[in-house]
Amino acid sequence: MHSLGRYERLILASLALSVFSMTSKGETASTGQIVRRSREIEFTATVNAKAFDSAGTMPGYHAIVWKGGRMSHAGLLQAEVADREVLEALESLGARPGDNLPMETWEGRNDSTSRAPDTAVAGPDVEVLLRLPGRQDLLPLASVLQDPAGRGFAMRFGGNAANIPIWKSGCIVCLYSCPGSKVGNAKYTVRDYANNVTRFRVRPGILPPDGTPIRVVLRLTE
Repeated sequence: MHSLGRYERLILASLALSVFSMTSKGETASTGQIVRRSREIEFTATVNAKAFDSAGTMPGYHAIVWKGGRMSHAGLLQAEVADREVLEALESLGARPGDNLPMETWEGRNDSTSRAPDTAVAGPDVEVLLRLPGRQDLLPLASVLQDPAGRGFAMRFGGNAANIPIWKSGCIVCLYSCPGSKVGNAKYTVRDYANNVTRFRVRPGILPPDGTPIRVVLRLTE
């Protein structure tokens, strides 16, 4: 039997990667690709729960971060697609981002005279759902997180495209109203983060082990 050539090896590798990328509607999406539907997008991300809980830089803050972004090490999920690609994909579905969070929202977080850090993210409602291996149903992001303050989640498509080249963080979904996020949580502001109002942690026993690829669905609900 002859040994496999480079082209054949590439084909086999591609087929192997596509096994987990099958969506519930029979579509496929290879790593680094966004699937678009009428009101939602879907992409691959890797679980990174330990660092999210205990990272030295901003633990419990970044839910989904592009793996090539500056804050990917602290993200609960490290996405295979860039934050700008996610923004443009949501816009392609007709969503219009709120774009209401300037950099002062973050930079003034410890300044009691600044009102910017008290601003909640605005924009269309977005459900953040997870497709986990071995589960038929989609799981809301809120189901895998502990929120001691109990305000919960109101995720909004904030956009904040102007801040991407400033921070280069790669942030896709943040758990606060962050000027770096594409989707943020209107229930908590940056001031809340600075004042340690809540401290998000991973709920044990739900997510698969770190390093496991899963699928993320961002669904527009309005």
